[in-house]
Amino acid sequence: MLEQAAAYVIKHEGFIATPVWDVNAWRVGYGSDTLTDSAGNFRKVLQTDTTTREAAKRDLVRRISTEFIPKIKNKIGADTWEKLTDNARVAFVSLAYNYGGVTKQAIIDAAKTGSARKLAEAWISSTYNDNKKLPERTRAALRKRRADEAALILSGGEASPTAKKIVPLALLALGVYLLTR
Repeated sequence: MLEQAAAYVIKHEGFIATPVWDVNAWRVGYGSDTLTDSAGNFRKVLQTDTTTREAAKRDLVRRISTEFIPKIKNKIGADTWEKLTDNARVAFVSLAYNYGGVTKQAIIDAAKTGSARKLAEAWISSTYNDNKKLPERTRAALRKRRADEAALILSGGEASPTAKKIVPLALLALGVYLLTR
């Protein structure tokens, strides 16, 4: 899932070799405000830095695994995270990377229902009017990204290993109940 999430973010962020100022920091690579060396050490991006696609991906993967996935789990709950399909997890990573975290209560609540449809609907409805200070072209691109993420959630994909274990256990429990009635 980590590689799938990185590829998804890369597709939506695009690559820049030299820093640009964005909102509150210099960003480089795939929109990151940090650089990660081959030993795993990282630091904030400086205006004079440059990066390569390989180094940018290394930084992205580190940030997804050590920053964004823990942030998402903290917001929606580890149990909810474990029940999501890999596609829904990728969508959450994309949203958290783009927003800096999962900030919409409607999305958090919808994730806890276990319904992909409710999650996708909350994904769109709670973010549609965001970023009002940005140019309309940028807002349209962000709306398209949210729509792509919602479609990814609805596409289902492979259930997580934990979710795969729950269904057989539930069927076993139902069988035991029916046998002992």
